[in-house]
Amino acid sequence: MNREIWPESLRSIDRCSPERPSDLHALLESHFGFSSFRSQQEDVCRAVLAGKDVVLVMPTGAGKSLCYQLPGIARGGTTLVISPLIALMEDQVAQLAARGIAAERIHSGRSRLDSRASCKRYLEGALDFLFIAPERLRVPGFPEMLARRKPTLVAVDEAHCISQWGHDFRRDYRMLGAHLPRLRPAPIIALTATATPAVQNDIAAELALCAPLRFIHGFRRTNIGVEIVTRSPSERARVVCRVLGDGGRRPAIVYAPTRSNAEDLAKELSRSISVAAYHAGLSAEVRENVQQQFLEGKIDCIVATIAFGMGIDKANVRTVIHTALPATIEGYYQEIGRAGRDGKPSRALLLHSPVDTKIHAFFLERDYPQTEILSDITKHLAHDNLPLGDLEAHCNLAPEIFARALDKLIVHGGVVVEGGMVRAGTGNWRSAYERQRDHKREQLDKMRRFADKPMCRMLSMVEHFGDQNDTGEPCGICDVCAPTACIAESFRAPRAAEQAAATRILEALRERDGRAVGQLHRDVFADGSLDRRALEHVLGALARANAVRIASDSFVKDGVTIPFFRVWLAGKSHGSALPSDMRIVGDSAQRTGKVRRRARA
Repeated sequence: MNREIWPESLRSIDRCSPERPSDLHALLESHFGFSSFRSQQEDVCRAVLAGKDVVLVMPTGAGKSLCYQLPGIARGGTTLVISPLIALMEDQVAQLAARGIAAERIHSGRSRLDSRASCKRYLEGALDFLFIAPERLRVPGFPEMLARRKPTLVAVDEAHCISQWGHDFRRDYRMLGAHLPRLRPAPIIALTATATPAVQNDIAAELALCAPLRFIHGFRRTNIGVEIVTRSPSERARVVCRVLGDGGRRPAIVYAPTRSNAEDLAKELSRSISVAAYHAGLSAEVRENVQQQFLEGKIDCIVATIAFGMGIDKANVRTVIHTALPATIEGYYQEIGRAGRDGKPSRALLLHSPVDTKIHAFFLERDYPQTEILSDITKHLAHDNLPLGDLEAHCNLAPEIFARALDKLIVHGGVVVEGGMVRAGTGNWRSAYERQRDHKREQLDKMRRFADKPMCRMLSMVEHFGDQNDTGEPCGICDVCAPTACIAESFRAPRAAEQAAATRILEALRERDGRAVGQLHRDVFADGSLDRRALEHVLGALARANAVRIASDSFVKDGVTIPFFRVWLAGKSHGSALPSDMRIVGDSAQRTGKVRRRARA
């Protein structure tokens, strides 16, 4: 996509002119066609306009872009936008151009000639917005070029990529903090849809933000019903085809864990609906064509790896389906946020099984090599600097392992690469790397526990992100809150043995409420009449019937935090009878858990 975005009517405007209007309401209507702000947008815009550094965490589709675009126009000059995704840049630049706002972009998808032209226009003061990929800051002379005519605002989009505690950590983003001081005194706004409090802190520290104001808002999506279903990999394609056979569930985005999975599922779906695959193995031209067809409604469904969707603004996506367990809650939340941007009821369906965790563990070992591998690389630099190629030869590692290990050493300061030469860095990289590696494991464990926990799905995500302004009420539309609304899962009445088990659970909780699930199993079913997995199914049925509430807890042992679940009595549990609406998930108790008749005394 190399179309020139350069409205002739804007070339002569002085973007630093004090004559530019600064009334936000007037600019909101004249430039963006809106008569009023969405929730919290005005407060953010006024803070940025006043020159404050800001960390903004706002859900996908809630209007984050306006929070730098409007104050950028009001401040005059050029706003520099750093974004890690080409599709996101192209989409934003096209939208700004359609509104008569001068915007350009520089990324790997553009020719050198086009990029030079964009730089020239930036230096001439002819742009309202310049979008760049973070990798551009590694190009010799490029940061200096930006500093020759400083921007009036810097926006760092997808800012969670900066944090080593984020779900999509990227080395080039981590290096931004070294380049931003030369662009000051411009204020900096860091924007993301997914950032836990730890990630927010890391963003502020890495960008060296000056007393940043934090706006953490609106993680709850009131129109997305989340449904999580246990299915083996061999069953998932059939479920997807059945769900999307209903035209009311389309347009849809289906996320597959691998390129081959995406291709195979798209082929199977193509027998009944208009669909295309999208993944990084396709050419840029093919991906762009698929994306455009989806945006224009020419195809109803995209089956994609997580390479798809960032920055895509299609308002009427009705369903987002994951055909495997995502690696992080943050990534999952961001991906389901592509559904229902028009505010209409939408569904997010997650199909998973325990085997998915094993696959993620394999990828973790691949992407975060053992500490000893990194240490061996640094030993070759103990006495001398080496050319990069020589270092790789000395290490005798597979090229992909060497590349990943070197990347982690660079990020954590274990080595420094300059001009093709590698030298030893600081000696204290090990602890930081191991903390990051452990954190990645913890993210996966939290995602698995989120999928297994029979608690309101949206409330669970809201609590994960620490949204202190949330009501704390259950959503009322997920599979836990409203089992009858499920589109993929089926429920049945409990069998006699399951009813007996549920009765014993409630009796035990009336004696001592708030027991850990493991303790409850040991206390009540020491006779072996109910295995642990079957207990979880019965607890899930009681939770869906609002007879119990299951909450996260943790304890520390030998310096390690160990999470677990506690069970508390809830609204319908105080009478002697079981709730009449108690339902067990399909036949899953038969498949994955064993309920035996209680042994006689």
